Amino acid sequence: MDLKGKMDRYNKRWNIINNESHEENFNKFKIRILNILKDIDSRVTEDSVKLFCQLYGIPEVWKRDPYMNSKWSKNIIDRLVEENNEIEFYKLIEVIFSLTIPGLSGYGSNVYSKSTIHNEVIEAINFSNVNVATTITDGGEIIFYPKGEEVLDQELVNNILLFLKEKSNKHFVEALNFYQDKNYIKSAESIRRCLEEFLREIFQNTKGLKANTSLIQDRLKELGNHTNIRNIIGNIFNYLDKYFNDESKHNDGELGDEENEFLIYQSALLMRYISKIIK
Repeated sequence: MDLKGKMDRYNKRWNIINNESHEENFNKFKIRILNILKDIDSRVTEDSVKLFCQLYGIPEVWKRDPYMNSKWSKNIIDRLVEENNEIEFYKLIEVIFSLTIPGLSGYGSNVYSKSTIHNEVIEAINFSNVNVATTITDGGEIIFYPKGEEVLDQELVNNILLFLKEKSNKHFVEALNFYQDKNYIKSAESIRRCLEEFLREIFQNTKGLKANTSLIQDRLKELGNHTNIRNIIGNIFNYLDKYFNDESKHNDGELGDEENEFLIYQSALLMRYISKIIK
């Protein structure tokens, strides 16, 4: 049942406008996540709990039942409860998905697994008015990143992660993570490395971005690509290469949120087009 759609339609009929603040919307999202992950400590392996505590530098506390000869933890869920910084909260969820979560089966199907939890988190995001989106990379990594336009995110972020190969995919994921952390220069540098590896993977060489830009123009010409489109692509690659050299390659440039988002979308658009033309 599409309860979110039903609620939206009701609000539209009655001209009800959501006047909740960003903080109120985030708090509702946080509660939804806590509902989903309330027993996460018991769902991950003991080694994962220990790793989590070490990663966040928190005391590893175990409660024990002497009669049942068992122990349990609240280390992970307690850390989630206490985190009120929005970006750090999203990072916590991503870290949790990096832990080992053994699947629990029942009646011939998985009733609890990393996949089922992720689906519930996606639903929580859809219910919430928060600036976050999530996807699964081709390597199976679950990542979170700032939500842009829904159609653009689907076509130029999610779909990109499905066809990029190992090295270029790694750098694209890093670019999204650095963008989420507002480390825009490192995000731009990861985009540069993603484009560089993307072209290297096509031509099976180790040349730099500028050298392979000339090769991609030649290849598009061989394939009968329209002259003006070919020139546009070459010019964009050349401008991006100059920008990266001036701003990000030596980690000393200036870059804001909007520029970083533009670089991500523009690079994704280039790779998406080229991947369709060059099979």
